[in-house]
Amino acid sequence: MATRQENMKKIHNRRNKISISKIKNLTEGMFSFEYKKANGKFNIQKIAQDTGLSRNTVSKHINKLYSPT
Repeated sequence: MATRQENMKKIHNRRNKISISKIKNLTEGMFSFEYKKANGKFNIQKIAQDTGLSRNTVSKHINKLYSPT
């Protein structure tokens, strides 16, 4: 049996993986053009609405996934 702290880390990691996969599916899927603005940036509000995630979560993961580094 894991400690409460270890269990919360496991839950947090699982939640992050699910969030990232939801965002990747929308931004790299067949209808990914619907989630881009005219200037080429992602429409974070629309992605958040369609995935059911918060705007801050989507913004954080978009920046990690598609940063130019």
